[in-house]
Amino acid sequence: MTEELEHWSVGAARHYLQTVVVVDDQVAIESSEDVAAPEADEILGDIDPFAVPAEPESGPAGEHVPSGALPGGRNARVEPDLDGAALSEAFAGYGLVCGYLRPTTVEQLKALTQGTYDRLFMRSDVLVLDWSLNGDTGQTTSRLVSRLVRTEQGKLGRLRLICIYTNDPDLYGVRDVLGRMLRDEGHDLHESENGDGLGLVARDFRISVLGKVGVSRPSVTEALAVPVANLPERIVREFAQAVHGILPGFALKSLSLLRDNAPTLLQRFRSDLDPAFVSHDLLTGEGRRFAIQLIAREVQSLLESAGAGDMISRERIESWAKGRLSDTSFVPTVQGKKSAIKNVSPDSVVELLSQDPIDFSTLLDKNGGKLGVSNMATVASLFTTPERAQASEEELGRLSCLSRGLHSGYSSELEPTLQLGTILVRGEEVSAEESTDDLLEEFERGDSTHEFLLCLQPLCDSERLDMNKPRGFPMIPLSEVSLGKEFHFLALDHRKRKRVLAGKAKPYDMIMVPFRRTGEERVVRAVKRHSVPSFTSDTGEEFLWIGELRPEHALRVSHEMGRLISRVGLDESEWLRNDGLNR
Repeated sequence: MTEELEHWSVGAARHYLQTVVVVDDQVAIESSEDVAAPEADEILGDIDPFAVPAEPESGPAGEHVPSGALPGGRNARVEPDLDGAALSEAFAGYGLVCGYLRPTTVEQLKALTQGTYDRLFMRSDVLVLDWSLNGDTGQTTSRLVSRLVRTEQGKLGRLRLICIYTNDPDLYGVRDVLGRMLRDEGHDLHESENGDGLGLVARDFRISVLGKVGVSRPSVTEALAVPVANLPERIVREFAQAVHGILPGFALKSLSLLRDNAPTLLQRFRSDLDPAFVSHDLLTGEGRRFAIQLIAREVQSLLESAGAGDMISRERIESWAKGRLSDTSFVPTVQGKKSAIKNVSPDSVVELLSQDPIDFSTLLDKNGGKLGVSNMATVASLFTTPERAQASEEELGRLSCLSRGLHSGYSSELEPTLQLGTILVRGEEVSAEESTDDLLEEFERGDSTHEFLLCLQPLCDSERLDMNKPRGFPMIPLSEVSLGKEFHFLALDHRKRKRVLAGKAKPYDMIMVPFRRTGEERVVRAVKRHSVPSFTSDTGEEFLWIGELRPEHALRVSHEMGRLISRVGLDESEWLRNDGLNR
């Protein structure tokens, strides 16, 4: 990452971060000059806002104790206090609110890993943990880390950075214990070492190991000791590392703007509007969808008004690109005609970045010759390997055409509804006892009874369904094609296999499938069977849900189908139809 891009990422991180929670049994809330170190049996405090503990959860995170205790634990020495007052002042100087938990009893240690403080951790941007709590050698902290990064909980996803801030002299050992534990639990992560600290990096979280000062350490880790006064700056830099990049930084900055403008947004949705909204809901039965559309459009207007898009400037893109090209071992490439991969001169890419407008015909191969590629669909491989470039293009393609998918990552309490833009897999007639897994296996074997379908039911006709009367939903088949052929949509199926789909059906390909409303709702809502959302038609056919197209993509297909249906057929001579010419 170049210095310019790093500066932007740090600025975005500092703008976004608001709350830090420190868990350390040796923290001194007042200055250490005024208060003696707390005894081992000191109580957390007279007032505990989380006094009612949650029910303990069973599972590997609550039982796991990492193997291999580290040398130099608190059983072998007494740690000096962490000056909470100085730390609070340091974080306040960065505009961050800092809170503390000081667990010094067995009950308080158990509360950390049994859900008592989940709501607090869920709302915290950064969690700072001592490694040794109340005399153990990292067991409590390990269990807490395991709980926090368990993505299946779907509740603690906001927490992106966990910082281990410890007096333990073996910082590499701390990282290794956590790394072994998390890999054993199935997390895909890699180790990171830089001037900012030792890290464990996964797709959706980052763990950094930093040392407290005043402890003798090997020379290789001396630079990782961070004074209390410098901890806020280091944490901001660590958080920036977790979200570095153009789009991650843009998303972080956008979230910051939403939080900054929350009062304005709330003022747009005043209680004065409730009578009109209730009236709309009673008359149409579409209050839920209408409210979501209103808030989504208002958020878009807010971001546009705040100039969120201005953060993606040509200068930052050029800085990012030059950072990628600075690796002398990397060779930029571009896919030429007939899928041939051609090496590109890095100097010509740098020259390209300075052009306005950009002229891709100026790109040169490694020998200084013209590439001979005029119609560019992607130049992503100028900045990463062809394999990663392809994966990046496919993921961005899915993001741009799907509003919701099986693997979007958003936690959901409501299953999807059948509406315009719903992508389905059509299965055979099934009984309630038949496993959906069997259906998926049949589908993957390529059985002819399975096909992709796209629902073209207008939104207004997808709601307010009668209780006892089925409603027909128009569907068109989607052709599954290979990359390189004409296609329109990208999706991942239930096994995370990529599906490349084309929607070029004719009116005579359309089918009408009857469905009934789901329970008291006036819509057709999916039912989850074996963790797979599915719809069952009025005739017993099974349809597995794949995803939902973004409205504009669904409307494009619907418009094309309407155009084909409205074609005017004429009785005319063949000579006239062909303009009087033989070709």
